[in-house]
Amino acid sequence: MIIFLYGPDSYRRQQKLKEIVLEYKEKHSGFSIEHFNLEDDGGLDKLKDFVKARSLFDNFKLGIVKGGSNLEKTAQKEYIELLKENLKVKEQVLVISQDKKPTKEFKFLLEKPALHQEFENLFGAELGEFFDREAKSRDLNFNSAAKDLLLGAFMNDGWGLVTELDKLSLLDEKKISLKILEDHLDASLPVNIFFIINQIRNSSRKSERLSLLEELLSRSEDAAVIFNIMAVSPYADKGWKEKVADYDAAVKSGKLEYDEALLDLVMSN
Repeated sequence: MIIFLYGPDSYRRQQKLKEIVLEYKEKHSGFSIEHFNLEDDGGLDKLKDFVKARSLFDNFKLGIVKGGSNLEKTAQKEYIELLKENLKVKEQVLVISQDKKPTKEFKFLLEKPALHQEFENLFGAELGEFFDREAKSRDLNFNSAAKDLLLGAFMNDGWGLVTELDKLSLLDEKKISLKILEDHLDASLPVNIFFIINQIRNSSRKSERLSLLEELLSRSEDAAVIFNIMAVSPYADKGWKEKVADYDAAVKSGKLEYDEALLDLVMSN
């Protein structure tokens, strides 16, 4: 049997993997589990041994596989044959986890008897619902401004968002306002990102705005994080937010990268 988990949202993909492992542990008294990274030397050979070996003492086996989408052509062919042999073996389950959609050679992973689930990055209402669930599980209560800012800062980064919630859950304060969130983020970032962004927005001199942007980027701040904080800042006026929204649309349509949008935004203000 094969379970195929794929998509860029690695956090939810990993959570699903944990659910699968727990489910099989509860169902089977005789249970063995092994992990295989096919990008490691000998990884494919180890998976072959696992699939082909039969033991009187292992009633059920679970193999967790990653790295198969990057195999060279000859190894990929062997891997595909191995997977197809395992499709109907009930006492042996292979769980494949990867961030990419399957190529045409692996189309069979999206067809029965294989099971599959896709984990795309969340947006809009779905992202908000995900945030609410994760915050509630940590007894955190956000006001709308703080929630919007955190969602903007960690857009397309489920692990980063959840890690930040974990850090916030260690604070004595469980009602998270914009001020608490900014103080916390400023303490964990290499520069006061909110202060510098406000300077960029309020400065009338292009040279100063460019210098401030270079400072942010030179301190290893992610361009997407900077842009998204700019986009949701509650201190910005309507005109600024409309301008950022236009650049956001250009980024999402593939016309610009985040660093290009930032530079254009800073220089055109």
